[in-house]
Amino acid sequence: MATLVPGRRSSIQIEATRAALESDNAVPLARIPGIAGIFQFYRTSLFSRNLGVLLGSGVSLTATLRILVDIMAVTGNVEIWTAAADRVRHGGKLSDALSASSSLPPMAVRMLRLGEETGQLPVLAGRVAEFYEAKLQRSLDRIVAVIGPLAIVSISTVVGGLIVSVMTALLSVTQLVG
Repeated sequence: MATLVPGRRSSIQIEATRAALESDNAVPLARIPGIAGIFQFYRTSLFSRNLGVLLGSGVSLTATLRILVDIMAVTGNVEIWTAAADRVRHGGKLSDALSASSSLPPMAVRMLRLGEETGQLPVLAGRVAEFYEAKLQRSLDRIVAVIGPLAIVSISTVVGGLIVSVMTALLSVTQLVG
């Protein structure tokens, strides 16, 4: 049992919080339509970038998928990635395994299928990663463009409320004295 030190959280609580934040099934935030797309862009770019780098470095596909299962465990459901790796390990095609699990967008799976068929999987995985990284960046820029002004308005409202409350208190004190 973990002991709690005042001002610190136990490692069990930290791990439980991390698991809740990283799992698509547990996070209500990951189900919001605009935010869900961002998580999918991130997941796709992470998978494709690491796939391209590892295969381009000469690592075999099965070893690459074992490594990718560990990397992709951060983004959510480990069972989906393990099942896809097992299908490839037992002789299936990577694109078929990914399309069966619906873990990546259809366009990314089609591009990876094309890479498998032409023998250019590392190159096309890199291109898929670049495409989804650009989409991720555009989506994040849009969110920041909306959140920035909202934050300014909300902070201004809070500061204005504080000023009004202080001025009201000062006026009531001066009326009592005068």
